[in-house]
Amino acid sequence: MVMLRHIAIAAAAWATTSLTVLADDQKPANAQDQNPPATRDRFVPRLNDMMVATQVRHFKLWYAGIVQNWPLANYESMQIRDVITDTEHFYANKGGSKMSSMMTPTVDALDEAIKAKDEKKFVGAFGKLTAACNSCHDAAGFGFIKIRVPRLSPLETSPLSDESFSGK
Repeated sequence: MVMLRHIAIAAAAWATTSLTVLADDQKPANAQDQNPPATRDRFVPRLNDMMVATQVRHFKLWYAGIVQNWPLANYESMQIRDVITDTEHFYANKGGSKMSSMMTPTVDALDEAIKAKDEKKFVGAFGKLTAACNSCHDAAGFGFIKIRVPRLSPLETSPLSDESFSGK
């Protein structure tokens, strides 16, 4: 079992470094537009960094809902909502202006399912959120970035995480 864990950790490390290189090969023509110049007055996160963080939240949101850890699901949903607002603010001229109209209704439905502590509604709303992410990527010219419902949590299998997902 320990050997299997070591193999899984090594494979995950290899995949992480390999996928980073592959992602660099797929930069869209307007990639420089995704990185606004930083000003002396404020730090502006790169759009890519905001989206990578959101993808981790997407994973955590899914697993929190599946194990019915509703406080964690609510927290991750609020974090995703904040990213929608921040993206609109920082990247209004780069496709971010359409994000709220595409994403907010699906996050609203997800929040209702979380408040109701209804796993069935959560699964349906999460699927709509995932589809909205992909529609937003298509509209922004990043259709090659596909989000899907998680199959295996990188957080639960990470040797760096001791977070409990159990909420029951």
